[in-house]
Amino acid sequence: MAGIEKEMKPDVGSRESMVAENHVWLMDVEFSNGEKITVSGNDISIIERFEAAGEELQKLADEMDKNDSDEKSFKEKVALRRGFSEKSAGIMDGVFGEGTTRKYFGDIYEAIPDFCPDLECFLDYWNSLIPVIERLSDHKVKLEKLASKQRMAKYQPQDHKKPVRRK
Repeated sequence: MAGIEKEMKPDVGSRESMVAENHVWLMDVEFSNGEKITVSGNDISIIERFEAAGEELQKLADEMDKNDSDEKSFKEKVALRRGFSEKSAGIMDGVFGEGTTRKYFGDIYEAIPDFCPDLECFLDYWNSLIPVIERLSDHKVKLEKLASKQRMAKYQPQDHKKPVRRK
């Protein structure tokens, strides 16, 4: 019995380690000014957030158009547009991460620190990220098909994999 106890005791000072890989697919997106963000095709909510952002931006634009009447002063119109810009930046940052809007317009902010992007800027911004979302969506569909195929493989008959004996 003493021999078994000795074998089961770990060596003094021994240590073991393992690496558990997460297999999360990341995509770096570089803007024309060299700034980058990272997104993942494994993030199940990014596509929903992007679609919701498009709807929110449209609502904000419609609201701004509705409230932009000749009765408002120039100062009120500028304040309305500034509010749109600030809310839109928050919406887009909510999709791609805090600071993404500043990264996207980074070269502009360098030249004009108080830059306040207008509606057209945000439409370009949103439209420039559509191919990113499409790529993430394509990747997600491929992953789901592969996972489904792997799940179903265990339920498929395996007879066709047995070697055929010839006489």
